[in-house]
Amino acid sequence: MKHFIWDFDGMLFDTYPHTLAAFCEYCRRAGIPAERDEAYRLLKITLRHAFRWYGFTDADAAAFYEIENDLDFLPRGVPYPGIPELLRDIAAGGGKNYLYTHRDKVALQYLELYGLTDLFTDCITGEDGFPFKPAPDALNDLVRRNGLPKDACLMLGDRDIDIGAGVNAGMAALLYDDENRYPENVGETWRCTNGEELRKTVLTLLGDKSE
Repeated sequence: MKHFIWDFDGMLFDTYPHTLAAFCEYCRRAGIPAERDEAYRLLKITLRHAFRWYGFTDADAAAFYEIENDLDFLPRGVPYPGIPELLRDIAAGGGKNYLYTHRDKVALQYLELYGLTDLFTDCITGEDGFPFKPAPDALNDLVRRNGLPKDACLMLGDRDIDIGAGVNAGMAALLYDDENRYPENVGETWRCTNGEELRKTVLTLLGDKSE
């Protein structure tokens, strides 16, 4: 593997505490009580799923994103431990990193905030307008415009829709399931349950046999 395509939320960055706090604040302002554990469970499926569960529509999203896109709204999202080092090791080992997220340009602001922008060859965000995962459209476009061989590409994510996007695009996929949310195989080629396992797997796939 030489081309590592990363999901953002729950894979590169631990943004769920930030998103959960923003979602609960949004619900509070709308006069709708939200129980944190339930909201978290729904958000881990998709934000759209949580919106619909609480009776919001896509048209309500702008007001939510005013809160969620404010990086000063605490707690702020942070890279998972070891992720910056792993991204640098991939680049140093001849590999390339790419970003594919439904999140908007705020994902790019996070990369810049933590000095990670230069470690990514190309990025696709929600503002590019592709169909949502597990549709393969965005990955296929990423492959096309960068001239990537699919057998050297790996999609990495923490949800079944990330894995589905990779599989539907005809590439291998790695599921990061640190909460054991998916006891059954969801189509992944590899599965990791903690950061150290992720590091060893990725660097082995890259070709660093010392890891």
